Amino acid sequence: MDSKLSFKILSSEDIHKRLKTYNSKYNYQNKYKAFYSSYYDGVVTDPNLMMIPVDDHMVHRGDGVFEAIKTVSKKVYLLDEHLNRLEQSASKIFIDLPLSKLEIRKLILELLNYSNSQNSLKSSDFMIRLFVSRGPGGFTTNPYESIGSQLYIMITEFRPYAEKYYEEGVKIGWSKIQQKEPFFSTIKSCNYLQNVLMKKESVDRKLDFTIALDDKGFIAESSTENIFIIDKNNKIRIPSLNNILNGTVLLRLLKLINENSQFKSLKVIEGPISKIDLLEANEVLMIGTTLDVLPVVKCEDTLFSNGKAGQFSKKFRNLIRNDQQKCGILF
Repeated sequence: MDSKLSFKILSSEDIHKRLKTYNSKYNYQNKYKAFYSSYYDGVVTDPNLMMIPVDDHMVHRGDGVFEAIKTVSKKVYLLDEHLNRLEQSASKIFIDLPLSKLEIRKLILELLNYSNSQNSLKSSDFMIRLFVSRGPGGFTTNPYESIGSQLYIMITEFRPYAEKYYEEGVKIGWSKIQQKEPFFSTIKSCNYLQNVLMKKESVDRKLDFTIALDDKGFIAESSTENIFIIDKNNKIRIPSLNNILNGTVLLRLLKLINENSQFKSLKVIEGPISKIDLLEANEVLMIGTTLDVLPVVKCEDTLFSNGKAGQFSKKFRNLIRNDQQKCGILF
């Protein structure tokens, strides 16, 4: 064996030293609070140890599903809805949850309590990131090589959008990235390459979001957000739910609108929305777990509401925020 290698064999001590260098240089890991791994069969709090095996099919094939859930004022919002969607996504690609939904729910609440007790900040708002993978074993596309599905839960600090975005609105544009086929669009899988390219596209163009179109040219969704409009006839229009990821916050908002008497004149229409429909809309809104409801003030060169937040964006945001306090699960 040639003794003059172009690389050095690293010890575990070398790795820890290297990781500490990264941690001091890139402080984003400071908001990582706790990581549960069914593979480890326990929880670690050192960001250097928050790792997933490289031969896990989720790593090298995107073969897994995930959810992102937030807490507001020590309350978890839409926890059961997210767990139901996690199970549905996993089922569609033939992955069994390694724990029951009830067990995962209990584990999440315990992790949040622990993270909150260790939190040096006054804020108790967290993001919960759930991953269910096919599991480690082999590097081929054969799903039967895996030793079994795994659960990973990451707790991080939640940093909300700045208030200026709700007051001044956001700018969007049309994406050049092909929308996923309907079957894959309705699964929250870890294969997010198209979503990543959409986000890159929006950053490169100095936009807040870009919007994908389906194969017929109708409005689909953004990289991680749903979009809907209030059309010129004052009707709420949402894309067909068979072609997009069914957003938990979007579905919850529609239910709240239906139950609220002040919105009884608003009719919800699900179906194709053309580019012209969007450009002629009275209001355009983005909605999602991390942002609640955001007003869109500009799409490409078209302004909405004279470039200001419309009347419904604040009302819908208040609906969601009140619901977070009323229906969130305390931890």
